[in-house]
Amino acid sequence: MLALGIALKQRGHAVCCAVPGGSWLAGQCEAAGLQVEILRMAGLYDLAALFKLRRLIRQWQADIVHAHLVRASQYAGWAVRGLPAVAVSTVHATNVHKHMRRAKRLIAVSDAVRQNLLRQGHDPSRVITVHNGQSFTPPGPRDALRTELGLPSDAFVLLSAGRFVHAKGQDLMIEALKRCPHPVHLVLVGDHRSGYGQEQLAQAGERVHFLGYRPDVGRLLGVADAYLCASRREAISLSVIEAAAAGLPVIATAVGGIPEVIEDGVQGRLVPPENADALASAICELVANRAVGERWGRAGRQRYEERFTLDHMIDGTEAVYAQALAARA
Repeated sequence: MLALGIALKQRGHAVCCAVPGGSWLAGQCEAAGLQVEILRMAGLYDLAALFKLRRLIRQWQADIVHAHLVRASQYAGWAVRGLPAVAVSTVHATNVHKHMRRAKRLIAVSDAVRQNLLRQGHDPSRVITVHNGQSFTPPGPRDALRTELGLPSDAFVLLSAGRFVHAKGQDLMIEALKRCPHPVHLVLVGDHRSGYGQEQLAQAGERVHFLGYRPDVGRLLGVADAYLCASRREAISLSVIEAAAAGLPVIATAVGGIPEVIEDGVQGRLVPPENADALASAICELVANRAVGERWGRAGRQRYEERFTLDHMIDGTEAVYAQALAARA
């Protein structure tokens, strides 16, 4: 939402972000120079929030009310009733479908998300895939980063970034590393203070490095030889897209929208979910053949440029807006 709002403003659109007060998102929107309105939505049936949103729509003379996630979709669909504005909702998960039927168009962040919506009875003409796009941050210098992080200069290093929750599969990564005979190092980026995160910290060996939350993941990718993703569920992975943009080969589970970013044997290696042995085998494959990894990395960068840049996402979103506005007549 943040990247979308910034990019739309840069393209000349008037953008107002209605977000919960005191949230990380509110602070980031304000820092980016976006207009922010505080909208507290208590559950799915907060009449005060609904009336405030309708006032904002009238005040801004909004054409589009773009909602993200289930709760916002519910309020946006109600709030535009009887008004010239139309609701558009972006669906970010492969396991949700309710409270979105009032939207004129649904944006699925991957084909996997779209297929779930169609299975749940949504009109195919109203559901459009617009892949998440990612801006490119140049990776930092390899040797300097390894010195900074205390990593051996000659080690094979994997990096993974994400929330420490069961769905992200950090436990599978740590287990795969134990089963790999090579002295591979794993760098995990993300706040690991959760109960699940602390469990992984206790089980990890000395070759697993926990960096905590870092705002400079793009720079940190320069330390790695490959990117690792062991998600059990994923609509589409922004971190995998970011790794592809950095020219890294990717080892990932074939879940959700990940195969739309990484084709097995072309940009990386896809393995079944819940399979530490398969992850270990893929890691060993890259350790043994660096040339393959370099080839996959170049292909990943090309795929990023062709389909997953931020401009691709904004172009697709603007096209959906045009369709929604045309359909309101």
